[in-house]
Amino acid sequence: MMRTLFLNPNSSDQITATLRRHISRCGWPVEQWDVAKVEGAPRIIGSATDNEQAAQALDRSLQSLCAGFDRVVMMSSVDTGYDIARRHLRDAAFGFTRSVLAQRARLGQKLQVITFDADMTALYEQAFEATGHAAVVSNWEVLDTTPSDVARNPNAALERVRGLCSELSFASEHPIFVVGAVGLDLAASLRQDGMERLIDPVSDLLAWLGDA
Repeated sequence: MMRTLFLNPNSSDQITATLRRHISRCGWPVEQWDVAKVEGAPRIIGSATDNEQAAQALDRSLQSLCAGFDRVVMMSSVDTGYDIARRHLRDAAFGFTRSVLAQRARLGQKLQVITFDADMTALYEQAFEATGHAAVVSNWEVLDTTPSDVARNPNAALERVRGLCSELSFASEHPIFVVGAVGLDLAASLRQDGMERLIDPVSDLLAWLGDA
């Protein structure tokens, strides 16, 4: 039996619980996976400095966190710590965003993406390029709201994402990917409201892992 660790590279209990909830609803047997956070990392990764600090904390703790697991998935919108995990674990290391893009590339689909926080745009650009699947991104919109703001006022964030998704749905038939852990609940709420064009990135991730 292969065991998978879904590793939140920040130290937020709230985000860790969100990841656990969305993975759990996809039906993987509970004995085959777990979710953990990285102690000593920033609570939210909202800048290049936060991203580097999270990577350093991960480097210090990765070996102990991965004990008893066969592979690890870096559950970050910018795949924080992926290169470190690859150095330690080689092909047993995966990234959340790059796995979603790889799955859509395999399906022959392009995506419209929504990211948060204009100050994070350069990191997203690097992450999309590093995946090798940047061509999957057909359109990219940035909501200049920080992940912390989303956590503090999810209803306001939901309405902003709803409006942007409506615009994107009208402009293109390509599916929409709300990137990052803070977007998981928002996108799920919109799908429940009938916005069928929004993808479920956790389902895409698990589908990719299933064939990895």
